[in-house]
Amino acid sequence: MTDTGALRAAERDLLPDGFEWGRIFEFDIGAYHGRAEVDGFNPTTMEAIEICLSETSEASPKPGQKRKLASDALKLIFLHDLGLIGRGKIFVTSAELSRWFHETGSWLSAACRHYGISLELKTIRNKRKRKVVRNALAHARREMS
Repeated sequence: MTDTGALRAAERDLLPDGFEWGRIFEFDIGAYHGRAEVDGFNPTTMEAIEICLSETSEASPKPGQKRKLASDALKLIFLHDLGLIGRGKIFVTSAELSRWFHETGSWLSAACRHYGISLELKTIRNKRKRKVVRNALAHARREMS
């Protein structure tokens, strides 16, 4: 399994029952036709979930992790404003990222609160899968540097 495949499988495992994996929404803004994919969507509750797999060994998340979180939040806000989802939620796997979001008073945390987007810390329970995800994330970091 590729690194991407391992990460996507881990994301899928974090979704609660009743959520479809990889729901694609299509929309039109004037003459522009676009698409946006969310990691999970429950058609009954109209709730969408974005999953941010991340690990850090530092006390504060890295700028790239914060940007990924902001990108996920912006996508959920946009889809909500278009009326395509009723509510958004973000799952993170990094305790440091969760702590930063909930405790620092950032603009991102305020925006999510304003738009009703919650952030939840999730743990990959299976030790083997957690190790595969850590290795895939470490491999991706090495490729980026």
